[in-house]
Amino acid sequence: MSTDDQPPRRYSSPLRESQTNRTRDLILDALTELLAVHRVDEVSTKQIAERAGVSLPTVYRHFSDRVALVEGLADRNDQKMVALHGLERPATIEELASLAEAFFRRTDDHAPEATAEAVLNADPRHYSAGSVRRSGEMKQAVARSLPELGERDQHHFAALMRILVSVQTWLRMREEFGMDGTESGQVVSWALRTLLTEVRNGSLPGSASPDAGREG
Repeated sequence: MSTDDQPPRRYSSPLRESQTNRTRDLILDALTELLAVHRVDEVSTKQIAERAGVSLPTVYRHFSDRVALVEGLADRNDQKMVALHGLERPATIEELASLAEAFFRRTDDHAPEATAEAVLNADPRHYSAGSVRRSGEMKQAVARSLPELGERDQHHFAALMRILVSVQTWLRMREEFGMDGTESGQVVSWALRTLLTEVRNGSLPGSASPDAGREG
């Protein structure tokens, strides 16, 4: 192969990569701080840039739109949870029930970031790729744990599990009901185990009530 046929060499610079990561963190930190005191529709890209101490084009270079910002927050939060607490994604509903309590409790340790992710990712028209991926992983976990269910019943159960174990649920229970992560995690873990037992006992959405047909 001649020199002209060889693909161009790519150079990686640890310093440049470190600077890139630092800039991304500054932008995400600024977004987190703004969402702590403002509604989503009140936060502009210009405000994020000013808060982060970077130019507007720099923000767009790292995060092209709102969905990219959600993705950046979610990925960083996931990395923190794994690095600090070793909380990997559960493969089955049994694992999910065991880890739910720890997930909610330890989300309190990253409350500002988790709050920002929850409010920014609340619009169903703009779910991040990470959120869609987690929904798919939940469907797979349900299929592994409950292979005896029909596809539609698995779909119903996965949807309910996905809603229960989410930063949106953590935030709602924290802000509206005054429950810290320890308390809300215990409640959600209990709900998961109870629902799993009920489903395995044949109680499914739309099925007849155990009391159906009894005389009053």
